[in-house]
Amino acid sequence: MITVSINGENRSFDAPLTARGLLDALSLDPRKVALERNREIVPKSMFDDTQIVDGDQLEIVHFVGGGQQSAVSEGYRVTDPLQIAGKTYGSRLIVGTGKYRDFEQTAEAVAASGAEIVTVAVRRVNVSDPDQPMLTDYLDPKSITYLPNTAGCFTADDALRTLRLAREAGGWDLVKLEVLGDKATLYPDMRETLKAAEVLISEGFKVMVYTSDDPLFARELNDMGCVASCLWGLLSDRDWVFKIRSISA
Repeated sequence: MITVSINGENRSFDAPLTARGLLDALSLDPRKVALERNREIVPKSMFDDTQIVDGDQLEIVHFVGGGQQSAVSEGYRVTDPLQIAGKTYGSRLIVGTGKYRDFEQTAEAVAASGAEIVTVAVRRVNVSDPDQPMLTDYLDPKSITYLPNTAGCFTADDALRTLRLAREAGGWDLVKLEVLGDKATLYPDMRETLKAAEVLISEGFKVMVYTSDDPLFARELNDMGCVASCLWGLLSDRDWVFKIRSISA
């Protein structure tokens, strides 16, 4: 018998098993989740060859609703299309997928908006209820661009870990990098942001970065290779505005 930690909970199995065998035992679809073993991502191509042994620390994640509306346009389509990382979008609206009653309502709202990009969060799978619905069951990743984001991350290491898991779960390279420095104002930690952006770009990610309005930081991120910037701006004690700007090559 082996005992492993899965998403912070101890689980016991009769014998060692492969990563795929573990997911099968938990009734989880390997195509819809990402698996981390002892803080190392297990590629889907290695599920059959990776042995899960006693004492392993495992994280299994998937996409859930998350993020807020990041840009506003009038109507479903615009005459000046949005271009990011070499791809053209007919709508300039980027829609968050959190705060809805359920995934069905999320899908209805996205369809009504005409948006082609949605922000998503990466969260632990509920291994106690494998039949719990997943966002990908309602929003087809083949027709909607998923934009994984690191909202809630306060260090470069946490942001890197989150986005690496996101790419393994869904295969998307376009990501929204946020590393916060202050919980109350959501002001970004630019030192950690720069550190994370440099690593992500070196690993082939296309980074839309959440940044302060400091032009020197913006230029450094541009020169580094970020594909777009999302600017923080404080309007009052209670209201924040985020402006998105595509960075020209």
